[in-house]
Amino acid sequence: MTITINKPKASISLIDESLFSEGAHQSDLFMEVGLDAVSFSLVDVNTQFTGALIQYQFQKVLNNAALLEKLEDVFSNELMLKRKFRKVHCSVVNQKSTLVPVPVFERGKEYLLLGLNCSLNGDDIVYSDKLKQVDALNIFAVPSDLKRFIVAQFSLAEFHHYSTSLLEGIMLDTKKIADKRVVLNVHASYFEIVIAEQKSLLFYNTFRYQSAEDVVYYLLFVFEQFNINSENIKLMIMGELDKQSAIYTLLYKYVRNISFGERPATLKYAAKLDTIPKHFFFSIYSLQLCV
Repeated sequence: MTITINKPKASISLIDESLFSEGAHQSDLFMEVGLDAVSFSLVDVNTQFTGALIQYQFQKVLNNAALLEKLEDVFSNELMLKRKFRKVHCSVVNQKSTLVPVPVFERGKEYLLLGLNCSLNGDDIVYSDKLKQVDALNIFAVPSDLKRFIVAQFSLAEFHHYSTSLLEGIMLDTKKIADKRVVLNVHASYFEIVIAEQKSLLFYNTFRYQSAEDVVYYLLFVFEQFNINSENIKLMIMGELDKQSAIYTLLYKYVRNISFGERPATLKYAAKLDTIPKHFFFSIYSLQLCV
Protein backbone atom coordinates (compact mmCIF):
# COMPACT_ATOMS: atom_id res chain seq x y z
CA MET A 1 0.00 0.00 0.00
CA THR A 2 1.37 3.39 -1.01
CA ILE A 3 0.66 6.40 1.16
CA THR A 4 0.63 9.71 -0.71
CA ILE A 5 1.47 12.83 1.25
CA ASN A 6 0.15 16.02 -0.31
CA LYS A 7 2.76 18.69 0.26
CA PRO A 8 1.56 22.29 0.27
CA LYS A 9 2.26 24.08 -2.97
CA ALA A 10 3.22 27.73 -3.11
CA SER A 11 1.01 29.89 -5.32
CA ILE A 12 4.02 32.19 -5.80
CA SER A 13 7.67 31.21 -5.39
CA LEU A 14 10.24 33.71 -6.69
CA ILE A 15 13.79 33.62 -5.32
CA ASP A 16 16.87 35.47 -6.52
CA GLU A 17 19.74 33.25 -5.37
CA SER A 18 22.11 36.25 -5.20
CA LEU A 19 20.63 36.85 -1.76
CA PHE A 20 22.45 33.74 -0.61
CA SER A 21 25.62 33.96 -2.69
CA GLU A 22 29.02 33.75 -1.05
CA GLY A 23 29.89 37.05 0.59
CA ALA A 24 26.31 38.30 0.50
CA HIS A 25 24.94 39.79 3.70
CA GLN A 26 22.40 37.83 5.65
CA SER A 27 18.84 38.84 4.92
CA ASP A 28 15.93 39.63 7.20
CA LEU A 29 12.84 37.46 6.79
CA PHE A 30 9.51 39.28 6.67
CA MET A 31 6.35 37.19 6.91
CA GLU A 32 2.65 38.04 6.85
CA VAL A 33 0.27 35.41 8.20
CA GLY A 34 -3.53 35.25 8.22
CA LEU A 35 -6.40 32.87 7.58
CA ASP A 36 -6.25 33.46 3.81
CA ALA A 37 -2.52 33.03 3.25
CA VAL A 38 1.03 33.23 4.53
CA SER A 39 3.58 35.24 2.58
CA PHE A 40 7.34 35.61 2.92
CA SER A 41 9.77 38.24 1.68
CA LEU A 42 13.54 38.56 2.12
CA VAL A 43 15.36 41.87 2.36
CA ASP A 44 19.09 42.52 2.58
CA VAL A 45 18.90 45.38 5.07
CA ASN A 46 22.34 46.69 4.10
CA THR A 47 21.44 47.20 0.45
CA GLN A 48 17.62 47.34 0.82
CA PHE A 49 17.44 44.72 -1.92
CA THR A 50 14.53 42.28 -1.87
CA GLY A 51 14.90 39.20 -3.99
CA ALA A 52 12.37 36.66 -2.72
CA LEU A 53 8.61 36.45 -2.53
CA ILE A 54 6.74 33.29 -1.56
CA GLN A 55 3.04 32.88 -0.86
CA TYR A 56 0.89 29.93 0.20
CA GLN A 57 -2.85 30.52 -0.14
CA PHE A 58 -5.29 28.72 2.13
CA GLN A 59 -8.82 27.55 1.38
CA LYS A 60 -11.58 27.24 3.98
CA VAL A 61 -9.36 28.08 6.92
CA LEU A 62 -11.86 29.51 9.38
CA ASN A 63 -10.03 29.49 12.71
CA ASN A 64 -6.62 29.62 14.30
CA ALA A 65 -6.39 25.86 14.91
CA ALA A 66 -6.85 25.13 11.21
CA LEU A 67 -4.34 27.85 10.36
CA LEU A 68 -1.70 26.26 12.58
CA GLU A 69 -2.14 22.94 10.77
CA LYS A 70 -1.49 24.69 7.45
CA LEU A 71 1.53 26.49 8.84
CA GLU A 72 2.97 23.22 10.14
CA ASP A 73 2.88 21.86 6.58
CA VAL A 74 4.39 25.02 5.09
CA PHE A 75 7.26 25.23 7.56
CA SER A 76 7.99 21.51 7.23
CA ASN A 77 8.28 21.66 3.45
CA GLU A 78 9.41 25.16 2.39
CA LEU A 79 13.17 24.93 1.85
CA MET A 80 13.78 28.66 2.02
CA LEU A 81 12.63 28.70 5.64
CA LYS A 82 15.46 26.31 6.54
CA ARG A 83 18.02 29.03 5.87
CA LYS A 84 19.48 31.33 8.51
CA PHE A 85 18.22 34.91 8.77
CA ARG A 86 19.60 37.94 10.54
CA LYS A 87 16.18 38.85 11.99
CA VAL A 88 12.60 37.69 11.55
CA HIS A 89 9.57 39.98 11.54
CA CYS A 90 6.08 38.45 11.67
CA SER A 91 3.08 40.52 10.62
CA VAL A 92 -0.26 39.18 11.87
CA VAL A 93 -3.40 39.61 9.78
CA ASN A 94 -6.56 39.88 11.89
CA GLN A 95 -9.15 42.45 12.90
CA LYS A 96 -8.01 42.69 16.50
CA SER A 97 -6.31 46.06 16.34
CA THR A 98 -7.03 49.67 17.17
CA LEU A 99 -5.26 52.97 16.62
CA VAL A 100 -4.70 55.09 19.74
CA PRO A 101 -3.36 58.67 19.54
CA VAL A 102 -0.09 59.11 21.40
CA PRO A 103 -1.48 61.77 23.82
CA VAL A 104 -4.09 59.34 25.21
CA PHE A 105 -1.99 56.17 25.15
CA GLU A 106 -1.04 54.72 28.55
CA ARG A 107 1.67 52.09 28.79
CA GLY A 108 0.33 49.04 30.60
CA LYS A 109 -3.26 49.71 29.50
CA GLU A 110 -2.92 48.07 26.07
CA TYR A 111 -5.22 45.12 26.82
CA LEU A 112 -7.91 47.41 28.23
CA LEU A 113 -7.72 49.85 25.31
CA LEU A 114 -7.88 47.10 22.71
CA GLY A 115 -10.74 45.39 24.54
CA LEU A 116 -12.85 48.53 24.14
CA ASN A 117 -12.79 48.05 20.36
CA CYS A 118 -12.80 44.30 19.79
CA SER A 119 -13.49 41.01 21.50
CA LEU A 120 -10.38 39.42 23.02
CA ASN A 121 -9.73 35.87 24.10
CA GLY A 122 -8.18 35.28 27.50
CA ASP A 123 -4.97 33.94 25.98
CA ASP A 124 -4.50 36.69 23.39
CA ILE A 125 -1.15 38.44 23.71
CA VAL A 126 -1.33 42.19 23.17
CA TYR A 127 1.40 44.22 21.47
CA SER A 128 1.71 47.77 20.16
CA ASP A 129 3.39 49.26 17.10
CA LYS A 130 4.43 52.91 17.04
CA LEU A 131 3.46 54.47 13.72
CA LYS A 132 6.27 56.69 12.52
CA GLN A 133 4.17 58.58 9.99
CA VAL A 134 1.14 59.11 12.27
CA ASP A 135 1.11 60.33 15.88
CA ALA A 136 -0.47 57.10 17.09
CA LEU A 137 0.14 53.58 18.27
CA ASN A 138 -1.43 50.50 16.75
CA ILE A 139 -2.46 48.11 19.55
CA PHE A 140 -3.10 44.56 18.38
CA ALA A 141 -3.56 40.99 19.57
CA VAL A 142 -1.71 37.82 18.60
CA PRO A 143 -3.22 34.43 19.52
CA SER A 144 -0.91 32.76 22.04
CA ASP A 145 -0.72 29.48 20.12
CA LEU A 146 0.26 31.32 16.94
CA LYS A 147 2.98 33.16 18.83
CA ARG A 148 4.26 29.89 20.31
CA PHE A 149 4.40 28.33 16.85
CA ILE A 150 6.32 31.23 15.30
CA VAL A 151 8.73 31.51 18.24
CA ALA A 152 9.38 27.75 18.03
CA GLN A 153 10.59 28.35 14.47
CA PHE A 154 12.39 31.65 15.11
CA SER A 155 13.09 32.29 18.79
CA LEU A 156 13.74 36.03 18.40
CA ALA A 157 10.86 36.80 16.02
CA GLU A 158 9.34 40.27 16.38
CA PHE A 159 5.59 40.75 15.95
CA HIS A 160 3.70 43.51 14.14
CA HIS A 161 0.22 44.03 12.78
CA TYR A 162 -0.25 44.08 9.03
CA SER A 163 -2.20 47.36 9.22
CA THR A 164 0.89 49.05 10.66
CA SER A 165 2.95 48.36 7.55
CA LEU A 166 0.02 49.20 5.29
CA LEU A 167 -0.52 52.59 6.93
CA GLU A 168 3.18 53.39 7.20
CA GLY A 169 3.63 52.76 3.47
CA ILE A 170 0.55 54.73 2.44
CA MET A 171 1.26 57.70 4.73
CA LEU A 172 4.90 57.92 3.67
CA ASP A 173 3.80 58.11 0.04
CA THR A 174 0.88 60.47 0.77
CA LYS A 175 3.22 63.14 2.14
CA LYS A 176 4.36 63.79 -1.43
CA ILE A 177 0.94 64.83 -2.76
CA ALA A 178 -1.34 67.73 -1.87
CA ASP A 179 -4.70 66.16 -2.71
CA LYS A 180 -6.80 63.86 -0.57
CA ARG A 181 -6.02 60.22 -1.26
CA VAL A 182 -8.34 57.22 -1.00
CA VAL A 183 -6.73 53.79 -1.04
CA LEU A 184 -8.58 50.50 -1.47
CA ASN A 185 -6.40 47.55 -0.45
CA VAL A 186 -8.02 44.26 -1.50
CA HIS A 187 -7.37 40.66 -0.40
CA ALA A 188 -9.21 37.39 -0.95
CA SER A 189 -11.87 37.87 1.74
CA TYR A 190 -11.30 41.32 3.22
CA PHE A 191 -10.25 44.81 2.21
CA GLU A 192 -9.20 48.09 3.77
CA ILE A 193 -10.22 51.64 3.01
CA VAL A 194 -7.73 54.37 3.87
CA ILE A 195 -8.34 58.09 3.48
CA ALA A 196 -5.33 60.35 3.97
CA GLU A 197 -4.36 63.93 3.25
CA GLN A 198 -0.64 64.70 3.43
CA LYS A 199 0.36 64.05 7.08
CA SER A 200 -3.18 63.40 8.31
CA LEU A 201 -4.82 59.97 8.47
CA LEU A 202 -8.54 60.71 8.13
CA PHE A 203 -10.00 57.19 8.05
CA TYR A 204 -8.94 53.58 8.23
CA ASN A 205 -11.08 50.46 8.54
CA THR A 206 -11.17 46.80 7.51
CA PHE A 207 -14.21 45.11 5.96
CA ARG A 208 -15.00 41.47 5.20
CA TYR A 209 -16.70 40.80 1.86
CA GLN A 210 -18.21 37.99 -0.19
CA SER A 211 -19.05 39.78 -3.43
CA ALA A 212 -18.07 42.74 -5.57
CA GLU A 213 -21.29 44.44 -4.48
CA ASP A 214 -20.10 44.31 -0.86
CA VAL A 215 -16.90 46.17 -1.72
CA VAL A 216 -18.65 48.90 -3.68
CA TYR A 217 -21.38 49.28 -1.05
CA TYR A 218 -18.90 49.89 1.78
CA LEU A 219 -16.74 52.19 -0.32
CA LEU A 220 -19.67 54.38 -1.37
CA PHE A 221 -20.93 54.42 2.22
CA VAL A 222 -17.55 55.78 3.39
CA PHE A 223 -17.59 58.32 0.56
CA GLU A 224 -20.98 59.52 1.78
CA GLN A 225 -19.74 59.91 5.37
CA PHE A 226 -16.84 62.06 4.21
CA ASN A 227 -18.75 63.99 1.54
CA ILE A 228 -16.50 62.58 -1.18
CA ASN A 229 -17.70 62.91 -4.77
CA SER A 230 -17.10 59.55 -6.46
CA GLU A 231 -16.95 61.28 -9.86
CA ASN A 232 -13.98 63.45 -8.88
CA ILE A 233 -11.99 61.54 -6.27
CA LYS A 234 -8.85 59.65 -7.26
CA LEU A 235 -9.03 56.08 -6.03
CA MET A 236 -5.81 54.09 -5.72
CA ILE A 237 -6.00 50.31 -5.65
CA MET A 238 -3.52 48.13 -3.77
CA GLY A 239 -3.58 44.40 -3.15
CA GLU A 240 -4.74 41.41 -5.14
CA LEU A 241 -7.04 43.05 -7.68
CA ASP A 242 -6.68 43.60 -11.42
CA LYS A 243 -8.76 45.07 -14.24
CA GLN A 244 -10.25 41.68 -15.10
CA SER A 245 -11.86 41.24 -11.68
CA ALA A 246 -15.58 41.66 -11.05
CA ILE A 247 -14.75 44.15 -8.30
CA TYR A 248 -12.85 46.45 -10.66
CA THR A 249 -15.59 46.26 -13.30
CA LEU A 250 -18.27 47.26 -10.81
CA LEU A 251 -16.10 49.92 -9.17
CA TYR A 252 -15.54 51.61 -12.51
CA LYS A 253 -19.28 52.20 -12.87
CA TYR A 254 -19.16 54.50 -9.85
CA VAL A 255 -15.56 55.74 -9.63
CA ARG A 256 -14.05 56.83 -12.93
CA ASN A 257 -10.61 57.95 -11.74
CA ILE A 258 -8.96 54.68 -10.68
CA SER A 259 -5.25 53.92 -10.66
CA PHE A 260 -3.08 51.11 -9.35
CA GLY A 261 -0.45 51.75 -6.72
CA GLU A 262 3.27 51.04 -6.81
CA ARG A 263 5.61 49.06 -4.61
CA PRO A 264 7.35 51.06 -1.84
CA ALA A 265 10.20 53.11 -3.28
CA THR A 266 12.26 52.39 -0.16
CA LEU A 267 13.33 48.99 -1.54
CA LYS A 268 15.21 47.73 -4.58
CA TYR A 269 13.51 44.80 -6.29
CA ALA A 270 14.95 41.79 -8.10
CA ALA A 271 13.94 41.50 -11.76
CA LYS A 272 12.11 38.25 -10.94
CA LEU A 273 9.61 40.18 -8.84
CA ASP A 274 8.53 42.22 -11.88
CA THR A 275 6.37 39.27 -12.94
CA ILE A 276 4.00 40.23 -10.10
CA PRO A 277 1.81 43.35 -10.56
CA LYS A 278 3.45 46.22 -8.68
CA HIS A 279 0.39 47.00 -6.58
CA PHE A 280 0.31 43.47 -5.13
CA PHE A 281 1.89 42.68 -1.72
CA PHE A 282 2.16 46.32 -0.67
CA SER A 283 1.80 45.58 3.06
CA ILE A 284 4.52 42.93 3.26
CA TYR A 285 6.92 45.04 1.19
CA SER A 286 6.19 47.94 3.57
CA LEU A 287 6.88 45.80 6.64
CA GLN A 288 10.53 46.88 6.58
CA LEU A 289 9.31 50.40 7.44
CA CYS A 290 8.26 49.07 10.87
CA VAL A 291 11.75 47.92 11.83
